[in-house]
Amino acid sequence: MRRMPKRMNSLRWPLVPLLGLVAVCMCGPQLTQAAEGEAKDLALLRTIPAVEDTLKDADPFFRDTDLNLRLRTYYFGYWKTTDTTSQAWAGGGWLEYKSGWWKDTVQIGGTLFTSFPIYAPDDEGGTGLLKPNQDAIVVPGIAYGALRYKEYATLTGFRQFVDTPYINRQDNRMIPRTNEGVMVGGKLGFVEYLGGYLWTQKPRDSDVFKTFSELAGVPGKDRGAILGNLRITPPIEGLTLTVHDSYVPDLFNTLYADAGYRLPLGQDFTLGLGAQYTDQRAVGQDLLTASTFQEWVTYVASARLALTWKGATLEGALARTGPGANIQTPYGSYPGFISELINDFDRANEFAWKVGLAYDFQWVGVPGFTANLKYSQGNNAIDPVTRADVPNEYELDLYLAYTLQQGPLRGLRFDARGGILDYTDSGKTGYQFRLILNYEFDLL
Repeated sequence: MRRMPKRMNSLRWPLVPLLGLVAVCMCGPQLTQAAEGEAKDLALLRTIPAVEDTLKDADPFFRDTDLNLRLRTYYFGYWKTTDTTSQAWAGGGWLEYKSGWWKDTVQIGGTLFTSFPIYAPDDEGGTGLLKPNQDAIVVPGIAYGALRYKEYATLTGFRQFVDTPYINRQDNRMIPRTNEGVMVGGKLGFVEYLGGYLWTQKPRDSDVFKTFSELAGVPGKDRGAILGNLRITPPIEGLTLTVHDSYVPDLFNTLYADAGYRLPLGQDFTLGLGAQYTDQRAVGQDLLTASTFQEWVTYVASARLALTWKGATLEGALARTGPGANIQTPYGSYPGFISELINDFDRANEFAWKVGLAYDFQWVGVPGFTANLKYSQGNNAIDPVTRADVPNEYELDLYLAYTLQQGPLRGLRFDARGGILDYTDSGKTGYQFRLILNYEFDLL
């Protein structure tokens, strides 16, 4: 689709996806009340019944084939503290194929991703929805073969998702991150493990797989990532533990651990407790100049408390980042408790805290609708290279989400997210707004 001309008033364009969202929301109840025959006709769009009938007696490799279509449209607008703007409205999604397991041992799969501009001013790139120059993206981001032995071990090669604390898909734009490498994972009792070597990763806004050194800001070097991850659910109800390590030669090593515990208190009350610790430090030649120190070391320690009563959750969190350097997160989302819509609050020497209130409206008769209001603040941060003080920051975010629970479009999800970021000592304020529609259904 052709881009809208830049001469049109960009301030009115955020209303277009907003009006579309409102229209679909208004139509939702009507679709739910559609005649039974019409609902069945629309439901046929979610599957290919003739193909399913043909495959039902085939070998499991074909019979258990998964073919899924995920549709997404996304508006992103960010009016930054630097007096610049990133803005785009994109459409697209991905078509995902997975075979069944041949002799319960062999599987293949692939996914084609696409994101194309609907409204994308050339001089307002950097949204992460499209390429930096606002061009479309089409990429076979997943293409793998896998071998498994029961639940104990699965070996996966070539293009694949990886979901660990510091290397993950970061699926918060149009297209997630994917990786090229060899990984082995499985489950041994109450321990789930994953480990291997990744040589490249595809960012969210690109159709090119790049080395891990290039993603960290060191071009011209060829460095991959060695990683290991353990998720432990011991026979203690409500307790989970995670240990992660990722090593990128001549750049940095990241060691992470967390513990979470949910304690029922009776009368619909639940107390959630969490603790996290990250140790990150330069290794080898230290090609990344992230600090004034050649052999830099930093950390972040954080704790979280959440009290849930029926549909309401009140949470609070604290985090302290070491003075050696900012926490580096070039390979996915930051896993910290204070990772917000705009900022992660992980700057060198920063002390951060947040409070939040979330509510699930199913408790008052509106299933599928949730809201979350959060306030975060970070103080005492420094520039890790100059060692000079930098402005304190605060962020106020509101998340609204609604998922259709019934009707032929059940599962259609709407998200509206907005945030305000202010650097209190400089008078600079930024604003970010997102509108997202997601719809996923099985073709097979």
